[in-house]
Parts: sequence; C-alpha cells; structure tokens
Amino acid sequence: MRQVLTDIEAGKLTEELRRRGIPAGQRLRVVVESIEADEPSITAMNAAGGAFDWLADEPDLYSDADLVERFRP
Repeated sequence: MRQVLTDIEAGKLTEELRRRGIPAGQRLRVVVESIEADEPSITAMNAAGGAFDWLADEPDLYSDADLVERFRP
C-alpha cells in the first residue's frame, strides 16, 4: 500500500497514521523533507558538522602567483 502524506507536523504524525488506519506495528519506509523556509543551507550544515575541519591543517599549495589568468569581474 502506498500513501503520500504531505504537510504534517512532526508531533501529529502518529495521530495521522492512526487516522488513516495504519496499525502501530506496521513497518514503514519514511522520507522526511522539511518544508520550512528557514532551514540551513547545505554549506552551513557541512560547516557545522565538522567533516571538513581537517582542511584547516592542510598546507596551501597554490597562491595568486600560480594563476595563468586573473579573473576580473
């Protein structure tokens, strides 16, 4: 059985499933997508997660002197 639920508050999800007749023991595949406009960007999530913190210890291999052609807006 496939049902699509949209725009459900997280705290009301159990109630909504019960209302649709989906038993408590039923196994579900769930995809969660936040629809709030103020969610953080991918860049902000990466920075907060710390996955790229190791780059701070890496040496700078290139400088502006290595440029073949300097970008000018």
